[in-house]
Amino acid sequence: MTDPAAEIVALHQVFERALGAPGEDHMARFEAAFDPGFVMVPPTGRRLDRAETLAFLRANIGARGEGFRIAIEDIAVLHAAPPLMLMHYIERQWVRGAETARRAAALFRQDADAPRWLFVQETWITPPT
Repeated sequence: MTDPAAEIVALHQVFERALGAPGEDHMARFEAAFDPGFVMVPPTGRRLDRAETLAFLRANIGARGEGFRIAIEDIAVLHAAPPLMLMHYIERQWVRGAETARRAAALFRQDADAPRWLFVQETWITPPT
């Protein structure tokens, strides 16, 4: 069983591979991670449901280009009420030499086999220029 902190790192490694260069299909991994009721609010403030999030990922496979990197820092548990856990982390991205950073809060439900992403809210620390 994977804990939410390990899942945050693992899924972002898949994001890095999928968005950085075309290649193998990672959509099954994304579909398995996101609960049917998943909602995300990226730093732009737009609310995305699961279908919109998956469509964004599908449309952006390889779009960030070679050298795209993601680093996850400062993972912390904000609140635990099993099977739910609210996590906090910082995500840094490097796209074509430019660095951005965002602070994220993510709500997980721990299922028998893996944590499921229920909700993500992101806020810019360092927005794109």
